[in-house]
Amino acid sequence: MDKIPQDLIQSLRALGLLESEARVYVALVMMNNAEVKELIDFLGLSKPGTYESLRSLEDKGLIVLVNSKPITYQAVPPKIGLEILIDTYVKAKEDAKDRFAALDTSQVKAQSSDSLWFVFNKKSIEHKIRDMLQNAKKSVFLIASDQYVKHLTPLANTNLDLDIIVFSDDPSAERLLKKVLKSDRAHVQVVNTIEVVRMLSKLNSLNQKEFMQPLEETFLMFNFNNILLLLVDDAEILSVPPLSGDGTIAFNLRNTHAIANMKLQYKAMATYIANERAN
Repeated sequence: MDKIPQDLIQSLRALGLLESEARVYVALVMMNNAEVKELIDFLGLSKPGTYESLRSLEDKGLIVLVNSKPITYQAVPPKIGLEILIDTYVKAKEDAKDRFAALDTSQVKAQSSDSLWFVFNKKSIEHKIRDMLQNAKKSVFLIASDQYVKHLTPLANTNLDLDIIVFSDDPSAERLLKKVLKSDRAHVQVVNTIEVVRMLSKLNSLNQKEFMQPLEETFLMFNFNNILLLLVDDAEILSVPPLSGDGTIAFNLRNTHAIANMKLQYKAMATYIANERAN
């Protein structure tokens, strides 16, 4: 059995260490301090590879040379070591942001911002949602399943115009949402599965003919557990199609026609829900 948990190695690799560096660091944490020969025997690594990992870890500030004859190293305690790795990542992030901002794109022909779109995978979707909501200046339109409700909490004390429709079978969802988003500029509606079925069954009898197509596009799809349509400041859309399966993707675009269509979808759904509940 491996002396070092592989999931711990994977966590350290995600923080930027090479596998050999992660193994050496964990070994030193376990041993408190050790000579190079003891590390090689313990880990079964090559001598050159062990020395290279030790040099790299020392440069990163994760280990300290405590004796030169024989060469002996001690690990910085994990609580501090992890903070060092996170600080390194944050600094690299800020440096990269500055360099991206200064990137010279003058020699590259770019597409019009009105048609340019990006694709996000499951891992990056939530980061994009947070980024859009944190940078909202005027308004947020949202049609989504309740798995995305957690992102709305930071909007509680803002002066944004909020128009929100959430799909949820939790009977307390609407009350809780309205309690969190208590601004008089927040319009919140929660729709449950029974109401969705009723809407579908009555779709053909709607009087608002201009709403027929957007409602059909919205409701006659696949899986409301995944659906997300987020429009911020009438300028940028993030859309997660309501598809089944684990391969969740999102489309992000700044397109005037798509923005107008999403607002029409929201208006159609909000009007229909209000009419149904009034009858």
